[in-house]
Amino acid sequence: MEHRKKSIWREVAEWVMLIVAAFLIASVIQSELFALTEVNMSSMKDTLIQGDKLIMNKLAYIGADPKHGDIIVFLRDEPVKGVIGRASIYISDIEKKLHGEFRRNRLIKRVIGVPGDTIEIKNDILYVNGVEQKESYARVDPYANKVLNSSSGDIDKFTVPPGKFFVMGDNRGESLDSRSFGLVEKSWIEGRAIFRILPFSKIGGVK
Repeated sequence: MEHRKKSIWREVAEWVMLIVAAFLIASVIQSELFALTEVNMSSMKDTLIQGDKLIMNKLAYIGADPKHGDIIVFLRDEPVKGVIGRASIYISDIEKKLHGEFRRNRLIKRVIGVPGDTIEIKNDILYVNGVEQKESYARVDPYANKVLNSSSGDIDKFTVPPGKFFVMGDNRGESLDSRSFGLVEKSWIEGRAIFRILPFSKIGGVK
């Protein structure tokens, strides 16, 4: 009987260890490799809408910079500092989730300008390096019947400096982005949105 009790407790201990190991592995994957993230705002409509759940590649910009058209996930005004910093953010995200909250400075936008690019918005037209941009992903406002590039006012021509990026939401008329809060620091960027898993009707890569 005593031997049987020890066997049961050993089995329970093994299951506990397996659960803990699985949690730790999942935590490492979530904080260091790939992460699930949710669209909480309407700034990327119609490409992404509120409630969409995405997979973010956290390795996308290790030794590389975002490219034109990339959809990036970043923490506005909050540098992502190494392994410890990413782990801390992950734990904080869990705490917020348990309280029905989300990190309001986590934004999803599209890269429009990279270091060295000249950016200008004039008469509601976006120019990158002097070339008028024809963007199939930019939402046409149903009331204005055009893309509202200058909803926050025209922007005089400037050059994007090293280590920074000019980003905009696809829903230009309802997006707080580089037109309002300025350029995004590379150190703020968590990763690149690469795949939508929900809703099932729209499952697939995002671009």
